[in-house]
Amino acid sequence: MTQQEERRNDSADPNGAAAEVAAESRLRLEDFTQTRNEIWDRLQDANRIWLERMQQEAALTAEFASKLTASRSFSETATVLQDWTSKHIEMTTEDARRVFSDAQQMFDAAARFWSISARAPSPESAARFVS
Repeated sequence: MTQQEERRNDSADPNGAAAEVAAESRLRLEDFTQTRNEIWDRLQDANRIWLERMQQEAALTAEFASKLTASRSFSETATVLQDWTSKHIEMTTEDARRVFSDAQQMFDAAARFWSISARAPSPESAARFVS
């Protein structure tokens, strides 16, 4: 039997083609599930970190308010305000880094998923559907 006849026989087998489609679909579903779980984990971590950050912000504000009300002179008030401002700027800078890092990790996971999803089926399985 020639190769051309074998190809015709292979392409005439609908069970083989269906099995390949099912296997390919299963792999893509697994890739999707893995990516979704990775993004979900990143979102949960980010949510936990942001909640901690809001608590730190509240503690810093409460500390600032108590020090401000306890200050007795203009120089004490200026020092309290300067300390609070520098701590607040540090926290804001850290927040910006965290936002970009979290977004980058989620985009990387999504890009991996889309690059896997965009891959073409094997030439053998594509040929089966053409004939």
